[in-house]
This record gives sequence, C-alpha cells and structure tokens, in this order.
Amino acid sequence: MKEEVIEKIILETVDIPSLPPIAMKVLQLINDDYSSIKELEKIIGRDQAFSARLLRIANSPYYGRDRSIDTISTGILLIGFNTMKSLVVAASLKDLHRKFGLFEQRLWEHSLGVSIAASILALETKLLQVEEAMIGGLIHDVGKTILNNAMPESYSVIVEKVYETGMSFADVENEMLGFNHCQVGGLIARKWKLPKNLESVVEYHHAADFSVLNDKALEALCRITNVADALCVNLGVGLRKPMSDRRVPYEMLGLTDKQFFEVEVLFRKTYEEQKAQLLN
Repeated sequence: MKEEVIEKIILETVDIPSLPPIAMKVLQLINDDYSSIKELEKIIGRDQAFSARLLRIANSPYYGRDRSIDTISTGILLIGFNTMKSLVVAASLKDLHRKFGLFEQRLWEHSLGVSIAASILALETKLLQVEEAMIGGLIHDVGKTILNNAMPESYSVIVEKVYETGMSFADVENEMLGFNHCQVGGLIARKWKLPKNLESVVEYHHAADFSVLNDKALEALCRITNVADALCVNLGVGLRKPMSDRRVPYEMLGLTDKQFFEVEVLFRKTYEEQKAQLLN
C-alpha cells in the first residue's frame, strides 16, 4: 500500500494531537538562533511537576556524570542545549496520555526501559552519543500512545491479542487496523516538526532493513533502539509478562555473546535501581 494511502487512512481514523504546550514552546526556541539558557529555563520552570521529571531523567546514572544536575541551567551546561531541548520533548510524552491507567503506566515503563538499554548499548558499541540513544528510547513508541488515546477500546483488544498470540504489536496493528504505531509515529513526528533523528527512530525502529534510511547515524540510532526494545520485550519490561521467546538481534550491533551478556546484567541492575525514581 502506498505511503500516501496509509497516511490518509491514519488521518481518517486517528486524531493526531498537538504537542503539549511546554514542548511546543521549546521547539520554537530550537529554531531561534538567539534563544538562551535563561529563556529555556524560564519556560520549563513554569511547570514544577514537569521540571522535576526532567531533572530526574537528566540525573539518571547511565549518563555517567560525576556531579548531580539540580537546576535546568546546570543540565543545559552539562548535557548541551540541543540535547536538553530534545529531552524536553521526550519528557513531555507522559502528558500526552488522556488517561493514565495500568496500560499507560506499562507503556511509560517500557519507554524508560528502552531508553536505559539504548544508552548502555550506545556506551558499549560507541556507535552513538549516549544522550541521543536515551532520547530515542524514550520517544520510540509515541505512536502507541496516540493510538491508545484515539481508540482505547480497539487498542485494548490489540494488546490482548499480542499477549495471547505472542505476535508483535506492529503485526497485530497491521492485521486489525491496516497500519501500525511506527507509521502513526512518523506522521506525528512530521506534524510536530521533530528533528530528523527523532522522526526516524519513531518511524523505523522496527524496519526490516535500516539501510533505507541512507544515513549511518540514523541507522545506528534505529538499530540500537531496535535491540534495546527487543531486550525489554524479552525481559517483560513494561509488559504484563516476559516474551522470552523473542530473540534479541544484538549481533547487528557487532556485539559478541559475552558483551551482550554484560550489557543485559548492567541493564537489569540499572533498571531496577532507577525504576522507582524515574517512574513518578
């Protein structure tokens, strides 16, 4: 089916929301060459709950910083202006949920798990900056959030079928809807005018062939997110139960069995340590 036809079907079926106001303001700043740390801090500081969530994520141990980030301005100085802006978009995703029940909690948990796993994989493989991998992991499943918001009853049937059959979300979505969360994610990313790396990771993290991206950096981001996602699915992070028969294709990152075993051990330890702190 042609891309335009799929887009038309999605737009007729799914209500594509606007980005939360705080993230929209930050993205406007991205396009302003004269924007300053002060302006960004002022916008983020207006929302205390959001600000606290952002600082918790910025202080995650997989950053490997030797000092804590206690203010937005310190975060920008340590992490960098552009990374902090992208992090704002990722952290605002929790505010997209129209309701926040058990499924939404698990979806958020899964995204956080994938972000931690992707960060560890980026560190191990040196294929990508840790910060970029982290943000890719946080944002990769935004299409699921939008589908769950738009059609909660139908989407709960999709979720049940995933658990009953062991099929992937994308396969069940394609079968029942005629499109999947990756295609919805790509549409959203373009509507929101997200940076190319974030658009690519939400649309292509389950691609059969990453070379279609025709860009080594984007390929690396999607490969790392794909492996991180498979690891979390295999371990049941953000799912009702582990899908331990789901293979983790770590060899596509050039990792040996021993290296991947070490990554998994570090991930389990880091995720458990961070879960309570990051999920609030």
